[in-house]
Amino acid sequence: MLLIDIGNTRIKAACLETDGLRPLPAAATAAVEPFVTWAGSVPLRPTRLLAANVAGASVAAKLVHYARERWDREVEFVSPRRSCAGMTTHYAEPTRLGVDRWLAALAGFHRNHHAVCVIDVGTALTVDVVLADGSHLGGLIAPGPDLMRTSLTRGTAQLESDAIDPVDGFADNTRDAISLGCGDAIAGLLDRVAIRLARLTPPTAFDWIVTGGAAPTVVARLERAHTVVPDLVLQGLLVYAAAERA
Repeated sequence: MLLIDIGNTRIKAACLETDGLRPLPAAATAAVEPFVTWAGSVPLRPTRLLAANVAGASVAAKLVHYARERWDREVEFVSPRRSCAGMTTHYAEPTRLGVDRWLAALAGFHRNHHAVCVIDVGTALTVDVVLADGSHLGGLIAPGPDLMRTSLTRGTAQLESDAIDPVDGFADNTRDAISLGCGDAIAGLLDRVAIRLARLTPPTAFDWIVTGGAAPTVVARLERAHTVVPDLVLQGLLVYAAAERA
C-alpha cells in the first residue's frame, strides 16, 4: 500500500511494508512532475493508493495520471468523517476540516489513546485537541513560521529575513528583530493553547505531539514535554485504512 500526504509545500509518501512504513523521496508540490521522484523507489505495483491532499485539484490530477500510467491503479483521496477509528470530531462541518489536520489528530490519538494536543507546522500552523475518549474538540489555524516571516518581508519595505532563529534579550538588528517577533508570537500562541487546555473540565494531562516540515521552529519554543513525529499524517492514513478493513 502506498500512502501519500500532499501538502501545500511538500509531498511526502511511504510504502507500507512488513516492517513498517518506508519513506519515499519527498517532492516539492509546485514541481511540474512531482511524482517522478518515486521512480525506482516503488519496486512493486501497490495494492492500494491512499492520499491526503490539501494542495488543490491540479496536483491531484497529476497524481491520478501518474498512478494510472505507472501502475494502472486509481487513487483513493481521503476525506474527514464525523467518526472514524474511535475518534469523533465536534467540527460543525467535518468535510470542511482539513484532511491533514483530521489525519494527524487521528494518528496522535491512536498512539496511546490518551488526550493529545497535535501541532502541525507547515505553511500553516495548526493545533488540534483530542480528549482521551476520542472527542476531537477542534483547534486553531495560524500562519506557519515561514509564512509569518515572509509576510513581513514582502509587505514592508527595507525588511530582510531568511530564517527564524533564537534570539536572547532584545534584538539590535532587523533580521533578529523579525526572528524574535515571529518566534515570540509562536511561543505566545502555544502558551495560550496550554491555558485553554488547563481550563477543560475535568482537567486532564495532554500528550503534545509536533509534526510538519517546520517543526524545529516550534520545538525550540515549546517549553513542555513533547514528541516529534515527522510522518504523523501518513500514520493517520494507516489508521484510516485499518479502520476501513475492520
